[in-house]
Amino acid sequence: MEALLKIRKATDKVLNIAIVALFLVMFGVTTVNVFMRFVLNSPLSFAVELGRYTFAAIVYLGSILVMRDDGHIGLEIIVDMLPGKLHKIVKAATRVLVLVYLCVFCFESGRMVMTNWANRSSTMQIPMSVVYIFMVIGSLGMFIEELLLLLGVNKPHTDVIEEGGGM
Repeated sequence: MEALLKIRKATDKVLNIAIVALFLVMFGVTTVNVFMRFVLNSPLSFAVELGRYTFAAIVYLGSILVMRDDGHIGLEIIVDMLPGKLHKIVKAATRVLVLVYLCVFCFESGRMVMTNWANRSSTMQIPMSVVYIFMVIGSLGMFIEELLLLLGVNKPHTDVIEEGGGM
């Protein structure tokens, strides 16, 4: 369990740094492009493409952290009304279905990476596989987090705001 905590801590650090770095690139290039476009009337040709790709990467990397906290959209209001044993069965069955979906998504994303290595983006001319690899990383990370939730190794983190304004 100690090793898992160390891996989790390292993974958190890498994910957080990557997400912040990608956000700063996205924000920076968009801000500079707005200035270039509206003040100097000379937009950056790559800005929209880079902004789109960094945003997609942020979404896929961030989805791992959301999965860890069991924060993705669900119909919990209905499931929570079920009696104890049935609630656990439905929750576990739902997690298994999500795992199956993530397996398919990861496999198909991997195929996209492999088949698009020679294809280049229209403006920046980077291999499209570089863009699609974030789908593989995100789906694989979500799969691991969902599996840990199913096995009960990872307990979802919930912030509860108590009376008096404290967390």
